Amino acid sequence: MVKQITKRTCFFCLSIVFFFAFMACSMHERKPFYEADISGIHLDDIPISQYEEVLFNANPFILSEELEPHLEEFGFFLGEGIIEPEGQQQLYDYVTDPFLIELYLDSRERWESLKELKKALTRAFRFYKYHFPDETIPGVYSYVSGIDYIMPVKYANGHMVIALDTYLGPDYPNYDKIGLPKYQSQQMRPEKVPVDAMRILAEKHLAKASHIPENLLEHMIYQGKKQFFLDCMLPRTPDSLKISYTARQLSWMQENEGPVWAYKLDNELLYSTEHGVIQQFLRDAPFTSPFSRQSAPRTGVYLGWQIVREYMQRNPDVDLQELINESDAREILAGARYRPR
Repeated sequence: MVKQITKRTCFFCLSIVFFFAFMACSMHERKPFYEADISGIHLDDIPISQYEEVLFNANPFILSEELEPHLEEFGFFLGEGIIEPEGQQQLYDYVTDPFLIELYLDSRERWESLKELKKALTRAFRFYKYHFPDETIPGVYSYVSGIDYIMPVKYANGHMVIALDTYLGPDYPNYDKIGLPKYQSQQMRPEKVPVDAMRILAEKHLAKASHIPENLLEHMIYQGKKQFFLDCMLPRTPDSLKISYTARQLSWMQENEGPVWAYKLDNELLYSTEHGVIQQFLRDAPFTSPFSRQSAPRTGVYLGWQIVREYMQRNPDVDLQELINESDAREILAGARYRPR
């Protein structure tokens, strides 16, 4: 059993190394139009403060004393509850929960080193500083969440928090045990962390600038802006990873982009405000319900992404912040002159 775990762990670690090595090699290829020149942007390596290491290595019977030296670094996790009996009891229940202990040990084993992740995040934040020079780089933290697959990365008040236990690989047994469907667990792989980290920043900027989308087209463009934000922060990351598609799903979407767009036009769906209509093209699912079971999910997200890409390629004077601030989805569609085959 130990040998099997060791082999699986080694394979997992090698997979991470090979992925980031592939990303490094791909930097020598032809640059996509949205890749900025960041040669003049310098950042120290992004540190990741590991809350789980402090918490699960503390003596659970004297948590208040054990955690006191870490209050400044992890105060936003602990709050003032650590000095109250109720808060101490909640922490005790957390660190002594057998399932959470198992998640911590598995996370520590599979995330033996965060070195490659730090490099990937540092590069992404260099692009971020290029596009948003006045923004402050958030503090980055890791923790064990109890498999919070809904919000694997959180952002609040300058803190970015990564749930390492939500990136243990699609075959991690506990994902099956809690009933996660395969279309969700297949996304829970370590190379998704930079994507989800940058996506949470995209949502932060869009929340400040964009009006609330109402019809399908507005939702598509909103999602397309988010995806283009990822293009700009992670220009050499594969499209399949940025949109959480398998290779088969991406291939299907590329082959059927024209018919999918025609379906929306022919059925006059672009300006529909019906929640059910909008969600069937945007929600995470195994496939898109109006099409075959072999179809890709979130087809509206993909189309919105391609519209925004074409708009930005045809309008090189528009920067990322201006794109985010543009509230007229019809203007973006017209400027893209989108005509998929």
